[in-house]
Amino acid sequence: MRKDTDALAKSGMQIFLGPRPGKKSFNALNELNLTHCCTLLSAREDAQAIEKICNKLECQWVWLPMEGGRLEILRETDIGGQVRTLSDAIAGVVAPRVYFHCSAGIHRTGFFTFLLLRLTGMDHTQALVELARLRPVTAEQVGEDRISLADEMAQRILCSN
Repeated sequence: MRKDTDALAKSGMQIFLGPRPGKKSFNALNELNLTHCCTLLSAREDAQAIEKICNKLECQWVWLPMEGGRLEILRETDIGGQVRTLSDAIAGVVAPRVYFHCSAGIHRTGFFTFLLLRLTGMDHTQALVELARLRPVTAEQVGEDRISLADEMAQRILCSN
């Protein structure tokens, strides 16, 4: 896990947040010159449809399945495995530009982004400030309970290294 968290921290990854990509958001996403699009949706939410959009955007699709944003579900998600998947996907890419989304870009997106910020070396307060800078509505609505869980999981991952 240390290799993965170190790789993320050193990647120079630029993070973008928002809702599920679609026809209305295509032009705005295209202007971001993304290298990767990380989908935090379940199979039942037709996550695979995002791959077609990524092909048109000429960016790599990375599926990090999450069944929902409820705490019980997030606790059962293999977050360590998802961090490895993301780390592997951006390995060797200079300054990756990564778009993270779930359905609305609030709960799962805020949870996972906060966790990533913590894993890349930010303390709790810095990660909250950065989340708000990245997308204010996500920071405002993610919920303290998800932030606390992300903090707890990030500490567990960092301590297991």
